[in-house]
Amino acid sequence: MMMAALVATLLCFPVGALFAFLSYAVLGTSVQEFVTFGGAMTVFAGLLAWWALAFVAALIYAAFGMPYVAES
Repeated sequence: MMMAALVATLLCFPVGALFAFLSYAVLGTSVQEFVTFGGAMTVFAGLLAWWALAFVAALIYAAFGMPYVAES
């Protein structure tokens, strides 16, 4: 879980910036609308939600990419 938290924290800004740029270019939404899910949340809650989404993705990657094997 620690690795997933580190990966989510490190990738949140560059990947989020890429998604925000693409949503602006393709959909015409502002960065604030993207971060706050269309104004449904505050900016801080939106950032936490995006981090949680990145954490779930990183956790799934860590679980399947590097499974834990107990040594006997």
